[in-house]
Amino acid sequence: MQKILQYILPFELPRTFPDNTFNDLYDEWDKPSRQIQISVISCLTALLYVAFTFIDKSSWAPEHVQVLMLKSHLLIIAPIMLTISFLAYKKRFYNTVMLMLAISPVIAMLSHAYIASKLTNIPPFLAEGYLCVFWIFIVSGMTFRYALVSAILSSVILLFSAFYFMNLAGTYAIHAFWVFCSFSFGCLGALIFDRSRKAIFMGQQELHRLAITDPLTGVFNRNHLDNVLSQEVGRCLRYNQFFGLLIIDIDNFKSVNDTFGHAAGDKVLQKTAQLLSQSIRENDTLIRWGGEEFIVIALEVDEPNLLQLCEKLRGKIEDEGYATAGKITVSIGTTLFRKNDTKETLISRADKALYEAKEKGRNITVYT
Repeated sequence: MQKILQYILPFELPRTFPDNTFNDLYDEWDKPSRQIQISVISCLTALLYVAFTFIDKSSWAPEHVQVLMLKSHLLIIAPIMLTISFLAYKKRFYNTVMLMLAISPVIAMLSHAYIASKLTNIPPFLAEGYLCVFWIFIVSGMTFRYALVSAILSSVILLFSAFYFMNLAGTYAIHAFWVFCSFSFGCLGALIFDRSRKAIFMGQQELHRLAITDPLTGVFNRNHLDNVLSQEVGRCLRYNQFFGLLIIDIDNFKSVNDTFGHAAGDKVLQKTAQLLSQSIRENDTLIRWGGEEFIVIALEVDEPNLLQLCEKLRGKIEDEGYATAGKITVSIGTTLFRKNDTKETLISRADKALYEAKEKGRNITVYT
């Protein structure tokens, strides 16, 4: 369906996200605004159906048909919409609400078709059907896939039911034309709206990525440190797990800048960040803390594992050849999270360990 529509339409359709994780992030971002939209629109729709029952229809609808409308609108459609409006605010009912929302127009169109079959003067009543198709796509708050299925079923009901009670071929042709107009305008509008939402989301994600990424090295920057530490501190207290924090400082980095220039210093930082990224574990986090200092958050480690990781990183840097600056070494101060720690005390303890490593001659690891 996506490929067919892309071939027909003169604009680019919403792109699929690169992976399921990104798609899940979009769904979580999209849900709150849709919940509000669905709740408000469903409530308004219910109220409009109630209001419609009290409008004088005697000029085109016999009394028994008006009674039928009243029962259908007040006892079936309005209660369904009010139920959807209530449940939409509950996050746990999101999928149920979306399914109910997709089914409700189909029920409304079945009711519409039955009532229309009882009328001799049909035109005043037909607008509900056209409006319903457009409502599904643009107003309801349904995601595009749900809206497409719901609109197709509703349009089929409108077309097939009218085929049996519209006697004049010309009248049916006009009816089919307006159904097609409602569907096409609604579908195009929904596609454009869907693309806009995804573009906004991707823009926000890119801004967020830039806000937490160091532009020189490509690793996380200091802005991301508080988020990671808050998350890991909470998890440790909740599940009684521990994590380690490493502060890694490039030895004699000032002399690299002074001797070889700042461009060479930048290359040293980039190379170091690359080596550290390749050497830490998948669940660990690397952050450029500032200047020539990096922080690694190492998850689910004890003291021997933490020291082993530190030596692995220190040895990796020491053994690597740097094209311009020659041999580069790092000093590492490290510590484990303790239950009475705050983010500040944890970093302060690791920083003191780093200072001790510098005092002992550099290119070593100190644990405290």
